Amino acid sequence: MMITQENKCYIDSIDKNIMPFVQYGDYPDRYPALSALTFNKYFFLELKEASRELFSIFEKVVKIFQQAPKKFQAQMDIPFKLLPFLNIPNALNLSTWLSRFDFVVDKNGDFKVIEINSDTPCAIIEAYYANQIAADSFGYTNPNFGEEEHLTSFLYQLKQKFSPPKINLSSGNFNSAHPFIFSCFEDYPEDFGTTKYLMELMKINSPAADVEFVSFYDLQVDEGGILLPDGRHAGAIYRLHPLEILIEETATDGSDLGVLFLEKYAEGKFEMFNPPEAIIMQNKSFLALVWQIYLSGKFFNPHEEKIIARYMLPSFFEEDLNLLDGGEFIKKPIWGREGRNISIIDGATKNTIYEHQIEDPDAVICRDSNKFMYQKFVDTPQFEAVADSGHLKGYITLSCFMLGDKPSAVYCRLSPEKVIGTEAYFVPLLEEE
Repeated sequence: MMITQENKCYIDSIDKNIMPFVQYGDYPDRYPALSALTFNKYFFLELKEASRELFSIFEKVVKIFQQAPKKFQAQMDIPFKLLPFLNIPNALNLSTWLSRFDFVVDKNGDFKVIEINSDTPCAIIEAYYANQIAADSFGYTNPNFGEEEHLTSFLYQLKQKFSPPKINLSSGNFNSAHPFIFSCFEDYPEDFGTTKYLMELMKINSPAADVEFVSFYDLQVDEGGILLPDGRHAGAIYRLHPLEILIEETATDGSDLGVLFLEKYAEGKFEMFNPPEAIIMQNKSFLALVWQIYLSGKFFNPHEEKIIARYMLPSFFEEDLNLLDGGEFIKKPIWGREGRNISIIDGATKNTIYEHQIEDPDAVICRDSNKFMYQKFVDTPQFEAVADSGHLKGYITLSCFMLGDKPSAVYCRLSPEKVIGTEAYFVPLLEEE
């Protein structure tokens, strides 16, 4: 159910220092919708449980991928330079530490997963911070109540594990010789806001000098690892920069900076959050791999097969176009982001029947690739929202964040388009009484 307010707006209570992209670029409307959507608690419980079950299944498939021949891995268009770094054990023994599942809801009210953002998920501020502002303003229960504290605790545990503070016994001061750094390109407001938000949460329980922001523009790599501007080396890094882009980065002298970065990680010079193998799930054809293994009937147990049948959609590699039946399929570039280059095709004729257009495709940072995957298109119901410009109808994507292997905060965005991209609005989620 959509609810609105009269004479006040929760958006005015959002701290723009925490969420600097409330007004984004020259869009006529602010990014958050003025209205919210309500669902009952069982709706959110199922969303989280589906995410927990799928994460366990996806982790199993990652291990299959890691053991597959290099030829197969290359077929999924994993950058060749990345392949040597996808089997390095990490302390959490998980391929991704902070991730976000995206679902649609079909006309029967059933959840269907459409992707997992496992490398550099955003919308963290919206889910963990702004949703509470909206809940307080509307007077409803926040389905994410307490999740910001869980995220803070999770970050503290990472800090203690990978870059614990050391005390100089003679002076009593903390030794911040190898800080936990947070890094992104700060001229992209959403990335900068998200990176700063996570950094500030980690700082709550850590010495200030032991956690800091360093721009990606200022990062250097030498034999000791990540060299900071003041001459120290980082003990760990949170990076909000896609790994498939990072691996191709070069230094001013033309050398392979991205490769050197990962080589030093492999040598144990620093820890990385998320680890390199997060890119395996991030690749959109990963869902086709899960579906292909499911169809083989040789790997999953009966319970896992039920979960896949219930929450996943038929998904196929480009090489398996002949397996598409009638009906509509979404054609997705496997390294696509923000709805760029997505279209809908007729499964029988393979003809394009819809092409998604975004306002500034060149502004979307993603790896150039000519490889696609195909996923059954879901005919979803429309929902209503109120934006600055007035009432609108559109389609929603529901998300659930994962802290390690545990489901956490939920999030919603709505777009007037069938395929959700950069034009989408953040819509707060509230729990019905």
